Amino acid sequence: MIRKKASSQKTKRGIKRTANYILKDKGCCLYEASFIHRPNIIKDDLVNRLSSEIDDDVNFYNNNRKIGSTQQVRTYHDIVSFHTNDDMNPQKALQIAKELYEKTHNLSNRKYLMAVHNDTDEMHVHIIWSVRDNNGKTYKQKDDYRIIEIECDKLEDKHKLIKPKNRKATSKNKNDIEKLPSTNERMLDVRGIVSNKQQMKDALKPYLDNASSPSDFINQITENGFNVIHNGKSSFSIQLDDQIFKASELNLSYKTLKAKLGEDEEFENTLSKKHQVKKQVEDCFLISSDTKPDFMNRVNPKSVLSTKFKYEQHNDKVEYFYNTYNSKKSFEYYKDPSKVLFNDTSRQSAKAGLQRLLADSNPPSTFTVSGGNHFKKNIWLEFQLMGLEAKGFKLEGYQPKPADLEELKKIQEQYASMNKKVEPKQPEMAIEAPKSVFAIPTQEKTKPLQKAPEKPPVEEVDTVRKQFNDLLNSITPAMLCVAHKTLTCKSCFGSNFENAPEQKIEDFRRVNRELPQFKEEFSKEIEEKKVFLENQHSFQRRYNNYQQEKRIEEERNKPAQPVEKPIQPEPVKKQNSTEFGNSNSYEELIRRMQEQEKLKREAQARNEQEKEKKQKSRKTNRYTP
Repeated sequence: MIRKKASSQKTKRGIKRTANYILKDKGCCLYEASFIHRPNIIKDDLVNRLSSEIDDDVNFYNNNRKIGSTQQVRTYHDIVSFHTNDDMNPQKALQIAKELYEKTHNLSNRKYLMAVHNDTDEMHVHIIWSVRDNNGKTYKQKDDYRIIEIECDKLEDKHKLIKPKNRKATSKNKNDIEKLPSTNERMLDVRGIVSNKQQMKDALKPYLDNASSPSDFINQITENGFNVIHNGKSSFSIQLDDQIFKASELNLSYKTLKAKLGEDEEFENTLSKKHQVKKQVEDCFLISSDTKPDFMNRVNPKSVLSTKFKYEQHNDKVEYFYNTYNSKKSFEYYKDPSKVLFNDTSRQSAKAGLQRLLADSNPPSTFTVSGGNHFKKNIWLEFQLMGLEAKGFKLEGYQPKPADLEELKKIQEQYASMNKKVEPKQPEMAIEAPKSVFAIPTQEKTKPLQKAPEKPPVEEVDTVRKQFNDLLNSITPAMLCVAHKTLTCKSCFGSNFENAPEQKIEDFRRVNRELPQFKEEFSKEIEEKKVFLENQHSFQRRYNNYQQEKRIEEERNKPAQPVEKPIQPEPVKKQNSTEFGNSNSYEELIRRMQEQEKLKREAQARNEQEKEKKQKSRKTNRYTP
């Protein structure tokens, strides 16, 4: 019985995705949730309710907290797995998992979802449990891994289950338990590659078996080419060539040596005497004999160099870094002479350096390797695996040993088994052809059908499709213009793409040159690719900046609106002196003057209203960059 952590969920969407996975029809044979639900409830409703309730609880406590930081992790996804030979069924597996988490996590007081899977050889239970319980307290149990191991051991005794080997929490001799290999080491072992750490362990094992005490072990390895670095008290590191490992990483700490070889009071004195400053590692480089190489030719987009590395170009060299979060430096590439200087001596870095030189060299050429034996062996292995001798290239500077040849053969066999196609097995029993009961009536002769248009061979279609897919994968959001939303638009990027990013000009030209020949046959795929690029964050940011600059330019070029003149009242018509003599004429004059005064006031009121409207419209339409 083994319990392991699978993942953590920080969002409502993450909870949904994980819950949908453990409730999938393929594999899930039994499930249970913390809340009451109908047996025939739709799984989508169950997932929505679980994710909503947990997310609402976390948001409530985050919004109402007085001190402390907000809660990030909503739930954890764990797995409880049982041995293949255990007498197990889904109901029993679910009950044991609930019993375990009730003792360790107080499961009945928190929201959870459990699902039993039987899609593998080992029956296992998936558990999604809320970090915050129903009382509002978060789970903060330190070192719960050992606590859970102890409870697993008790349940195994209770239900008579098979116990795993090397369980540290309940082992009597904990120092004798060898640490399991890391994930990287296991992946290398699957591919048939021995890790550097394992090579160091194998090289030190004969000296450990022949040693009579911890001090004797240190004396033996220092006399046989190993370098001991004293790190203080009883801790130390071991170096061989350019590889350095702490003793604890090799399971050779003083605690382990003491359990195997006995206590040694002079061990610290031995370490201080044998301590040496870390040896200066010689430069590791690979140089080509090509005197006039092409510099920075385009490499295969699916190669290790293109997919796993990124580069920065300088005046005298090009630096390559791993395409990871820490951007570890791998090697430097020089033009004159054509040379790769390595900062990292791993096999992946060696393969990338060979691919860089190979892209710029023409056969026949000779590559000369220099550096530590470990690095030179990695270069030789990758050179042989890439089959460069058959292509007219030669490697000098390293003479392989019999162990190297065996390792190469093992890797080649591993690669061959991975690439081998599985042939369908023939049925064990022959299947007889069905016997006809009735005579088959003869059919009238039908008219011969017209020949259908010849289709291109399947291989040719596959080749065209592969070429198109390679071209489509090389298209990035930077190639879509924001003005016309067109790929490699020459009106935006320039007739010779001088406005394109400097490092991508050749890619722009290639896409502009090769894409038109696929437009007729793959128009739908091209449109889907454009829609995908438009939804990318980098394109959206460029498009928003373009729209903002466009609005600013329109505001600058907008003509100033003329100020409307206020409506002037009609001028008072002058009267002759003879008109004042008549009383009727005098009254008419007064009436006209009153009407003109009224019209003047109305015109002034209209002017004031127009001014207020314009001021309001200017405030609402004002552009803030």
